[in-house]
Amino acid sequence: MVHADVDHAMVKLLVPDDAIVEHSDLEWTGRGRVKDFGRPQDAAGRVVRLTGTSTKSEFRVHRGGIAILSALFSREFFDDARQAHRQGRTPTLADPAHAPR
Repeated sequence: MVHADVDHAMVKLLVPDDAIVEHSDLEWTGRGRVKDFGRPQDAAGRVVRLTGTSTKSEFRVHRGGIAILSALFSREFFDDARQAHRQGRTPTLADPAHAPR
């Protein structure tokens, strides 16, 4: 479940290919929508439920390869990769199993 109270914002959701994004519990004020162009017709995967309020905002759903590319080209990935290089470890975002404890 993702609870969001957003105003004039864009939220990018990175989900697997077979995930179902359910947004019936999201309350809309003004214009806004969930952009999910790669939505599978008969998916049986994980359910991501959006709740809360959205005022003139949009949610963009990126799946599979596009989600991976979005994560790899984020500022967080570059910061984590730089720190991992200094510490001689694998970046956490590239492989969450190698997260520092």
